[in-house]
Amino acid sequence: MIFCVDTGNTNTVIGIFKDNKLLFRWRIATNRYLTQDDLTSTIFSLMQIAKIKSKEIKKVVVSSVVPVWNYAWEKFSMDFFSQKPEFVSNKSNLGIKIKTINPENIGADRLVNAVAGIEEYKNGVIVVDSGTAITVDIISPNREYLGGAIMPGVMISLEALSGKTSKLQRFELLEVKNAIGKTTVEALQSGFLYGFAGMIDRVVQETLKEIDFKPTIISTGGMAGKFCVVSKTIQKYDKDLTLKGLNIIGNLL
Repeated sequence: MIFCVDTGNTNTVIGIFKDNKLLFRWRIATNRYLTQDDLTSTIFSLMQIAKIKSKEIKKVVVSSVVPVWNYAWEKFSMDFFSQKPEFVSNKSNLGIKIKTINPENIGADRLVNAVAGIEEYKNGVIVVDSGTAITVDIISPNREYLGGAIMPGVMISLEALSGKTSKLQRFELLEVKNAIGKTTVEALQSGFLYGFAGMIDRVVQETLKEIDFKPTIISTGGMAGKFCVVSKTIQKYDKDLTLKGLNIIGNLL
């Protein structure tokens, strides 16, 4: 079994694969003050419920954009699984070529998404990951990571808006029937849903002008399902794309 961890700024997603099949998927909050003991307690409880023994885990692969958590994951993996984890970076065996100026600055999650995307869509792929930030990454049919774009995510924008405006409350991002909101909440929902989907679409449309292949455009991430409904460019949605990429990299170790 391969134990996969995607540590984002807001949430951490954990998956366990056996024979390339995702058996379990868990999402926990990324608490920067979590100790290794806290981590062990949390994972131990989840694995007990799943009836998986630590000795069944043969590899541990971690994608992290929160460096302060890396030591806790490494210590946990060594103590609990007796496995030294692989922290994904541009130096990992990814099976793709990185064609950017500073490969060491690319987020591990973006590289993992690229690996999973091109493995599934051989004709080339654009991956839109909607999390704390929204990233757009382009991978050619030659398995070349070409680069992409980074935009502010929904939660960051919502926190900034509610923090700077006294009368705009927090709200749940739901599918809306009309662009014209009849209440403040409806107006916020419309603005965020259509606004972010439109931002993604424009970046994708401009990207398509700069490449000479016809990619599949796939979306993943915590907020991705919302935007897929109204986006004019996104073709597919895969909430487990990042975990799949970690599993692929685990098989290359």
